[in-house]
Amino acid sequence: MLPRMQMLRQIFPPSQRPDPAQALAGELARTGLLDPVGPGQTVLVTAGSRGIECLGEVLAALVAAIKARGAKPVIFPAMGSHGGGTAEGQPQVLEHMGLTEDRLGAPIHRGLEMVQVASVHHGVPVHVDRAAAQADHVILVNRIKEHTEYLGATESGLLKMTVVGLGRHLGALTMHQLAVRIGYERAILTIAQAIYAHTRVLGGVAILEDHHNRLRRLEAVPVADIARDEARLLAESRQTKPALPFDELDILLVDELGKDVSGAGMDTKVIGRIMNIYEKECETPRILRVVVRDLTAKTYGNATGIGLADFITRRAADKVDPRLTAFNCITAAAPEKARLPIVLDSDREAIQAALDTIGLWSPESLRLAWIVNTKDLEYLAVSPALAAEAAGRPDLELVGEPFALAFDAQGLAPFLRGLPPLG
Repeated sequence: MLPRMQMLRQIFPPSQRPDPAQALAGELARTGLLDPVGPGQTVLVTAGSRGIECLGEVLAALVAAIKARGAKPVIFPAMGSHGGGTAEGQPQVLEHMGLTEDRLGAPIHRGLEMVQVASVHHGVPVHVDRAAAQADHVILVNRIKEHTEYLGATESGLLKMTVVGLGRHLGALTMHQLAVRIGYERAILTIAQAIYAHTRVLGGVAILEDHHNRLRRLEAVPVADIARDEARLLAESRQTKPALPFDELDILLVDELGKDVSGAGMDTKVIGRIMNIYEKECETPRILRVVVRDLTAKTYGNATGIGLADFITRRAADKVDPRLTAFNCITAAAPEKARLPIVLDSDREAIQAALDTIGLWSPESLRLAWIVNTKDLEYLAVSPALAAEAAGRPDLELVGEPFALAFDAQGLAPFLRGLPPLG
C-alpha cells in the first residue's frame, strides 16, 4: 500500500529582485566594461538557451547601452549543440524563449561558419564562429551555476559560455573530447584562455540567482578577471542554489526533465548522479531510484539526461526525439545520459517498479519525495518518514493535510505544481 503524502515547503532566505536594467547600468559604470566600444563598431552579445529568468531584460538593457555609444549590437545564439547545433535551429530556440529581435532591440545572428583561431594541448584546434572572430567586441552573458558534468572551482558560467557558446557545436564537441583526457575544468579554462588571446572579448555579465531561480544580482567582469572571479562567483552561487532537503531517499519521483530545466535534463547535483565515467561522482544526495514521468514541452524532444533515471513512463518515452538526444549526448561525450531506462506504461507501474527494487520497505519507513523538476524545489511532497524528519527543522514547513496518491486515466493526478494537491 502506498503511503499518504504530505506537502512540504522549503523556507528559503528572503531575496529582493533588483531591476535588471538598473543593476546592469551600475555594473557598467563600476567596471567601465563598455569604455572601449566606439561608434559604428559591432558588438556581439551572447544569448544561451538555459531558461534564465531575467535573460531577456538583461540582454535588452545591454543592447540599449551599446546603442547609446553609437555601436551596433548583434545577439549571438550561443548554445553548443542545442537547437540541433544549426544556423536555423539556434535562433528558433531563442525565439521560442521569447528572445525575439523586436523584444531585444537588435538583430539575431543567423549564420554559422566556424574558423580556427588557435590550438591547445598538443594541437587540439580551437574554433569559434567567424562572427565572433571578426566582431569588434564580444560580451558574454551567462548565469553562474554548478556544471552538470563535473565538480570544480569553476563550473558553468562565463568560461563555459566562451568555449561552448562562441565555439557552438564544434567548440562544444572539441571541449568535451579534450575533457575526456584532461578533465572538464582544465579543458574549459585552457580553451577559453586561447579564445581570449585571439578574439576581442571585452568581458562578461554574470547572472547570480536566488533559491527561486530569480535574479539576485549582476556582476560585470572584465575579460582579464574572468578566470579569477568565476571561482568566487561560483562559491557564492552555491549558497543560493535550490537543493533537496534530504540527503538520503529511497525514491525520487520527478514530473518532468528537459533542457530548459538543466543542461543534463535533470540537475545532476540535485539528484546526486553525474554519471560521467571520467569525472568524480557526487557523494550526496544518495537516491536509490529515480522515476521520471514526462518531458517538458520546451525541450522539444531532447531527452538528454533520461539515462539518469531508473524508470520512465510510456508518456515520457514517446516524446523522446532520438536524433536530437543522440546529437546532444554525443557532442557532450556523455552517451550514458541518452540511455533509455526501463519504460513502464503508466505512472502507477513506474512507481511500483521503483518500490519493487529498493529492498524491504513499509509505508512508515519509505523515504519518497515527489518534485516537479530539479529546478523548482520550494515545494515538494514527501512520505511520512520524511515528514516526521521535517517537523523539527526550521528550514522546512509542512503544508496542508496528508493526502493519498490519486491515479486517473491520465496517470498520477494532479501534477505537483507548487500548490498543495487537493484530496
